[in-house]
Amino acid sequence: MRAPRVAVVGGGISGLAAAHRLRRLLGPQAVITVVEQSDRLGGKLRTAEVGGRSYDVGAEAFLHRRPEAVDLVVELGLAEQVVHPTKAPASIHAAGDTRPIPAHTLMGVPASVDAVRHVLSDDGLRRVAAEPGLPPIRLDGADVSVGALLRERFGPEVGDRLVGPLLGGVYAGRTDVLGLRATMPQLATALDSG
Repeated sequence: MRAPRVAVVGGGISGLAAAHRLRRLLGPQAVITVVEQSDRLGGKLRTAEVGGRSYDVGAEAFLHRRPEAVDLVVELGLAEQVVHPTKAPASIHAAGDTRPIPAHTLMGVPASVDAVRHVLSDDGLRRVAAEPGLPPIRLDGADVSVGALLRERFGPEVGDRLVGPLLGGVYAGRTDVLGLRATMPQLATALDSG
């Protein structure tokens, strides 16, 4: 029997993870080729030198509440190399000032105007205050981009100043291309029932 031959298009984290899974599923006899258009693997994940120091660029974190990434790190023998965040609170630079990321948000989506009072403009605060009066959304199992949903419900600032930086740090993508079900499944489930 001929060894299976598989091409994986894209050498970003998803392509590399797919190639790794294929190797485990198909065994050592499989010929697996990763095709990448750039001159390096890793996609959005890379290290950049700034001022003589190394910084992770792209999605520099993964959520511990999702077991897949943790399991892969352990499987690859990299658990000892994981750097855990410091206890310092995450901060955001908005409206000319650096402030702690507001509490009482779901990945940056505010629960109240008070939660984001020092991060949004007066117009942004009015949009957050008006959101509870909007007709309810009912997804019924469909998906929507996080960016589209945020603009519709809150205007541009919640996405640009709060949710975008948080999700970008985890998923290395813009809110307009990130699906709600993949990034905020608990919110998607809540919206399924209206």
